[in-house]
Amino acid sequence: MSVLERKWHADCVRCFECSAVLADKCYVRDEKLFCRNDFFRRYGTKCRGCCQGISPNDLVRRARDQVYHLNCFTCMVCRKQLSTGEELYVLDDNKFICKEDYVNGKAPGE
Repeated sequence: MSVLERKWHADCVRCFECSAVLADKCYVRDEKLFCRNDFFRRYGTKCRGCCQGISPNDLVRRARDQVYHLNCFTCMVCRKQLSTGEELYVLDDNKFICKEDYVNGKAPGE
């Protein structure tokens, strides 16, 4: 098998992160081989909430041109996961408060 213009034993072509054998496809950065998920987790779009990479298989929410893991798109007061189209209030560009908590005066600093 040829990767990076070198010949490799098939069992030696492994992901730098998870060590999975890369039989069909691999991604390369800085002469290191990666599986798809680990490559995107390390070098792809980062979640604005947790700053971790977003895998191509992750479900996400978008707000104000930012991308969030579903688990990171939550109300900072009640920790409820916020849904697409739900009314919310934004603090500091990446913190959210659901409408119910905001209306009930549970917003920080109030």
